[in-house]
Amino acid sequence: MPNDHTPLRTPILRVDPDKVTLEPLELDPEGFQSPLPVQNYQMIFEDEDIGLAIGIWDTTTMQEAFGPYPGDEYITVLDGHFAMVDAEHAPIARAKAGDSVTFRNGVPSSWKQDGYLRKIYLTLNDPEGEEPEIDNAEGGFRVVEPGRQPSGKPDADGVTREVIFRNDAGTMTVTLCAFPAQALPVAPCQSHRLMRVLAGKVTLTEPSAAPVVFGSDTHAFLPRGTACAWDIAAGTVAVIVDITAT
Repeated sequence: MPNDHTPLRTPILRVDPDKVTLEPLELDPEGFQSPLPVQNYQMIFEDEDIGLAIGIWDTTTMQEAFGPYPGDEYITVLDGHFAMVDAEHAPIARAKAGDSVTFRNGVPSSWKQDGYLRKIYLTLNDPEGEEPEIDNAEGGFRVVEPGRQPSGKPDADGVTREVIFRNDAGTMTVTLCAFPAQALPVAPCQSHRLMRVLAGKVTLTEPSAAPVVFGSDTHAFLPRGTACAWDIAAGTVAVIVDITAT
């Protein structure tokens, strides 16, 4: 039995890629234009009912087969660089280590890279959804560099929010936020929420649990229903991914 001084286990997850052991993936050669790469992954959270998966993934040099992008996705590029290219191999978007990137389900494209790459990923692929018919890649990929600030004016609560991405189903929203100092009382999270702190500090505290501090370039995941208080330092900037699918 824990005593009064022992913190209780918290469902708040720290997504720490340096403390994860990756396992090899079995690959289908038909999924690649290039020779078969070596890829590894580790799942950190999964909600099979809505097709949500969060984890760490890496790969050696490769180019995927051209076709519809499989699901909506948010990633943080940890190491390496890549480009999304069209059927003629012309770049649509480029990203490098440190960037946050969003991908729209069904966008015709191919992932191409030279050298090693590692990423944190969140994918949403509705197991009962239909693949959208999209004939071009316009707006299919958004890249957020780590020093970027959200555009626009603060809302009534003092937070400046810029929606970077919203999927076609309206069940996944990626928002770049700049915060004033805020202390929010304990309340349940209404969505599955992944947060990447780009600058500043966020402290999350569940009832009867020790505070969990997330500083610059750290990631937190709160499963839907997680109740906690938020203490946000002035000047904090974060990318927040909300999944509202049920």
